[in-house]
Amino acid sequence: MLILAKILVTFLTVILLAKVAERLSPRHAGLLAGFPLGTAIALYFFGWQQGEQFAAQSAVYTLPGLAAAICLAWGYQQVIQRKPTLRFLPFAIICGLGCFLLAAGILQLLPQHRGLNFLVVLAAILLFRTLFKSIEETQIQQTPQGIWSNKWLTLLFRASIASASILLITGLAELLGPERAGLLAAFPVSFFPLMLILHISYGASVLSTSIKHYPDGIGALVVYCLAVSSLYPLLGLHWGTLASLLCSVAYLLLYGQLRARLHKSDT
Repeated sequence: MLILAKILVTFLTVILLAKVAERLSPRHAGLLAGFPLGTAIALYFFGWQQGEQFAAQSAVYTLPGLAAAICLAWGYQQVIQRKPTLRFLPFAIICGLGCFLLAAGILQLLPQHRGLNFLVVLAAILLFRTLFKSIEETQIQQTPQGIWSNKWLTLLFRASIASASILLITGLAELLGPERAGLLAAFPVSFFPLMLILHISYGASVLSTSIKHYPDGIGALVVYCLAVSSLYPLLGLHWGTLASLLCSVAYLLLYGQLRARLHKSDT
């Protein structure tokens, strides 16, 4: 029953966000990728299975894990920047996942300190925003070809990858402990399959645009993890999750307003 609940929650959440994202530009898709989808589900089921304190401790380690998630996007980007053709897709996947695992392996050595881990992910966001700044903006100007022209098949693929990732991460939580489980909870269970679909359907340039804005979207996940680490012990699992999600939504709204104002001032 618990496994079925994980699959249903993940499927429904991915489909809901995908319907919103498909009406947005690649830039906004990259920002929306930072919405706490997989991380929120993983931490929620950590709390359900292992208790609120376990989930709160895991959230502290999810913070530096978000830096590893950005490393995944960076590693993938390094390949498609040099070899944009689809025959290098397997190498891009291996490089991206390798960067995530290497970064997570290093970051697991950090102490359980909320402030330090926050500074680590903040530094990563600022660093990769700078590294991605030179990527040119590309809009979607064609319809997807082949099997990915079927929207429901695309959604099924994304939801299946996300569900499998959630089942694996939450299933290993007790064995791994809150430190390593928290790092794995940062894996981009929704953005990673989206990267594959964008690459196959629209090419490397469109995917690069989404990757360029991925560090900005990570901010919502940072807010969520900080909220979970503080609110789960105070409010419990269900109310703590709701309050943490509201904090992330508030961040995205404020960030969107700030960017709109800055854009107006530049023009």
